[in-house]
Amino acid sequence: MVRSDRRPGRGPVSPRTARSAWGLYRETRRPGEPGLFRRLIAAPRLVSAVLRHRYPGLSRGKLLGFALLAAVYVLSPLDAIPDVIPVLGWTDDSAVLLWFVTGLVRESGRFVSWEAGGRPGSAALPRKGRAA
Repeated sequence: MVRSDRRPGRGPVSPRTARSAWGLYRETRRPGEPGLFRRLIAAPRLVSAVLRHRYPGLSRGKLLGFALLAAVYVLSPLDAIPDVIPVLGWTDDSAVLLWFVTGLVRESGRFVSWEAGGRPGSAALPRKGRAA
């Protein structure tokens, strides 16, 4: 059963669509949301802010863990589909990279919104472990 969430003024959104690259594209087209270009430009700033513990929306361990998992899978000779099969072997690696980049770009949209609301101590995103 596919669960759908009703949002004011929008149709139902399935969890599968919400996590896909198409869902990211739709998210960037919403009024008031940062566009795809702004998110791509903000991605290096996001990574820097996370590594320096300046952005409370994503932990350093989570970012590094997912980046490491994606890199190990892509570089590893052990895949779901072996890389020796010319085109099919690269599709699973491409899917893992797309998954990681989509997550990073989606989080960079939240980062852009957080930046617009202020720096650390802002009410935009409360720090973990503190009362809001």
